[in-house]
Amino acid sequence: MKQEKFLTVYAVLDETTQSELTQLQSRILKKYPQGTQTMGIPFHISLGSFPVSEREDLVRRIEDCIKESSSFPIKLRTLGHFNYSVIFVEPEINDRLVELHKHFEGNFADGFSWHPHVTLYCGKEEDGIKILNEFSFEKKTAQIVAIELGEFFPTKIIMNGKLARNTTLL
Repeated sequence: MKQEKFLTVYAVLDETTQSELTQLQSRILKKYPQGTQTMGIPFHISLGSFPVSEREDLVRRIEDCIKESSSFPIKLRTLGHFNYSVIFVEPEINDRLVELHKHFEGNFADGFSWHPHVTLYCGKEEDGIKILNEFSFEKKTAQIVAIELGEFFPTKIIMNGKLARNTTLL
């Protein structure tokens, strides 16, 4: 990953899911406390990363997006990993998530292609293998309730744009 500061736009999950993921992450960190994952921001799905010079444009794009969009459900399926060193909850990609991503497509931070995920742990490969063997995740439906803009590193939330509540039945 690049060492310079960058901005990330991400889709934030609902409070109930935040609580459940916090409990799971706490159990993992109790046993594997050496993780290097970013703390202090809500659990989310990253939509894109950008140079800090694009801050004003991103704020405008988020404002436009929250006027046009409402909250929506997303299924969280299972635990996954990137080379066992990043452990995450994998969502089922749906049309609404893809559409939201199109508004913020870009990957300045690391150049990898978009792979939606909710990071729980970053650390050693051998710990990641153990975590996947010791911990599980039960499928659930969560809600995407906001779009945030954050600055990294150090971590700072710049903007939180709450999506209108979707009142249609699921």
